[in-house]
Amino acid sequence: MFKNITVISFCCMALFISFLSDAQNVDPTKPLSSSGFSSMSKVEKAGKAALVLESIVHGYEVHTAVINGQVLKVGDFIRQYKLVAVNNTSVVLRSAEKRLKLSVFSGVVVKSK
Repeated sequence: MFKNITVISFCCMALFISFLSDAQNVDPTKPLSSSGFSSMSKVEKAGKAALVLESIVHGYEVHTAVINGQVLKVGDFIRQYKLVAVNNTSVVLRSAEKRLKLSVFSGVVVKSK
């Protein structure tokens, strides 16, 4: 009887430890995608051609944006684009040929019932 209880408790501890190690590999601040948990990031899905605004951080006199995993300040370059403005929910990028406005929020709005 004691042997069975020992084996069962050992198995439970092993399962609990494996669960903890898996939980440590998950970013708790990562937003959920519309299809639930996703192993691919927005940047990976968009491909190399697209620029994706991931985050905006407003600090004291310094405003930064995270675009495709790069932390940029106003005046910094990503590819051929220069970051010219950081707003509350968007950024403006300029190149010699083009002006881009990237938004943190998706243009797609889903209505819940």
